[in-house]
Amino acid sequence: MKTAVLPRLMKIWLYVVLVILALPLLAMTALSLNQSRYGTFPFHFTVDWYANLSHDQALVDALLTSLNLATQATIFAVIVGTLLSLGMARSRIYITAPINSLLLALLTVPALILAAGFVVVFGWLGLGSSTLGLILASIVTSLPFVVLIVSGRLRDLNPNYAEAAHSLGAGPLRTFLTVTIPLIGPSIIAGGLLAFVITFNNFAIQLFLAPIGVSTLPVQIYSMVRLGVTPDVDALATIIILSTVLLVVILNWLSGNAAKLFTTSTNKGN
Repeated sequence: MKTAVLPRLMKIWLYVVLVILALPLLAMTALSLNQSRYGTFPFHFTVDWYANLSHDQALVDALLTSLNLATQATIFAVIVGTLLSLGMARSRIYITAPINSLLLALLTVPALILAAGFVVVFGWLGLGSSTLGLILASIVTSLPFVVLIVSGRLRDLNPNYAEAAHSLGAGPLRTFLTVTIPLIGPSIIAGGLLAFVITFNNFAIQLFLAPIGVSTLPVQIYSMVRLGVTPDVDALATIIILSTVLLVVILNWLSGNAAKLFTTSTNKGN
């Protein structure tokens, strides 16, 4: 009897936790659709707050800045992270252990401490609060996610595939492009999406290192909510939440289909 009750209680507790996590998001979405600026009742449906976002030039500029920063950091993080993962897969433990420790430290050190450290180091290097420093810091903070995901895939990769390609006359470059890349493609995409999201939402790094006069979207939202949460902020937060959900859906779909897509494109190329 007890064994039958326990799973039900665990399931009920899971639903309670999910409801608690979802309530703030649902409340924010509802407030963004309410005509009242202060969220008062009665509720009158409107999408004017979403339309007003496009007329806020400071918000649009901040969004474009964040997208540009996240795109640049993601491209470099994916390239460097993939190459580093390939090198670590072929290295001995005394080389990979310190690298893994450093990557783990980047994941566990609080963002504020890490951002303050970047300010000090970039001050020594003469970069200060500059666009280059902001991009470099974003690459460093997103790099561990790419490396950990791609390295995990490489550890499970069967070396017989590459050996079979070599035995059939394929060179190292052809083997890498036609065998290795299709097999680790889903991991590279997953790491790239995570790097993009981490960079886009990295408030601490952007607050400390953004050049004077340059505002990213998280910093712009912070400056808006200092005077109170308005429906404009609720609408913007709802868009970000929906975009994040969409990225998760795309990531889940790619995790099951990217290998087929890569393999199909490779076969067509041959």
